[in-house]
Amino acid sequence: MHIAFQALESENCLREQVRLRAQVHQLETRVKQQQTMIAQLLHEKEVQFLDKGSENSFIDLGGKKQYADCSEIYNDGFKQSGFYKIKPLQSLAEFSVYCDMSDGGGWTGNSETI
Repeated sequence: MHIAFQALESENCLREQVRLRAQVHQLETRVKQQQTMIAQLLHEKEVQFLDKGSENSFIDLGGKKQYADCSEIYNDGFKQSGFYKIKPLQSLAEFSVYCDMSDGGGWTGNSETI
């Protein structure tokens, strides 16, 4: 009787291992599909950035004031994504950045990342 119980336990353990391996394989497949989708979306976003203009075409802020980052620009009512000139507080000079004003806006990226 004890040997039969051990055999049953061993069989159950093997079935559970097979089930878990299948589940891991499914999850790995989903992760690969999602990674592919993320790569495609990033590529599409990069193309959109390039289509919106170059670093040499800036959105005019009307000379109101200097902004330290994109969130300040967004909070001041400018909702168009594009290139802006900013001057962070400790910076000696202003420089260009791409401001992504989607999804709540104010996301700062330097011109080298697009």
